[in-house]
Amino acid sequence: MELNRAQRRAAKKQRRPVPGAGHIQLPINIRFGKADETQLQLVPLGLATTLIEGTADESTWHTLTLRINWGRFLASDHFPDAEPAMVAAQDAMRSISARHGRADTWGASKPEYDAIYEALRICNEMQQQCTRRELRDALERVYAANEYHQKVEAIKNRLDARA
Repeated sequence: MELNRAQRRAAKKQRRPVPGAGHIQLPINIRFGKADETQLQLVPLGLATTLIEGTADESTWHTLTLRINWGRFLASDHFPDAEPAMVAAQDAMRSISARHGRADTWGASKPEYDAIYEALRICNEMQQQCTRRELRDALERVYAANEYHQKVEAIKNRLDARA
C-alpha cells in the first residue's frame, strides 16, 4: 500500500516512544483514596498477627517485607530517627525466613513480632506525612533493588528500544 505525501508526513511527525521509557503508567498526581490508604495500613498489621499465631504463609512474609523495605527507604530519605526500627524489623523478617527454611513454618517469636509491629506502626505514620512523590520514589527504590524486577525492566527496555 502506497501512502500519499500527507500520510507520509503525518507518519514522520508521529511521536515515537522514547527508548527505554517503559510502558504506560499512571500519572503521579493520582493518590489512593482514604479507604484504600486505611487498608494499606491495616492489612499488614493484621498479617503481622498471623505470624505470632503461626497461621502465616509465604505471601504474608512477602507483603510484610515489602512494607518494611518501603519504610526503610522512606526512613533513610526523610526520617533518619526511624531507621533503627526498620533495620530491626528487616532482621526479624530475615530470621523468620531462615526459620522457615529449617522448620518449614512461618512464625515469629515475641521479640520479632514486636520489632515488626513497631516498624509497621512507624511506616503508617511516615505514609501519612509523606507526599505522593516521596512515597512513589521510595517504592521505586524498593523495586529497583529487587533482582527479579531488574530483569523485567531490562526486558521492557529492550522491547521499547525496538519499537
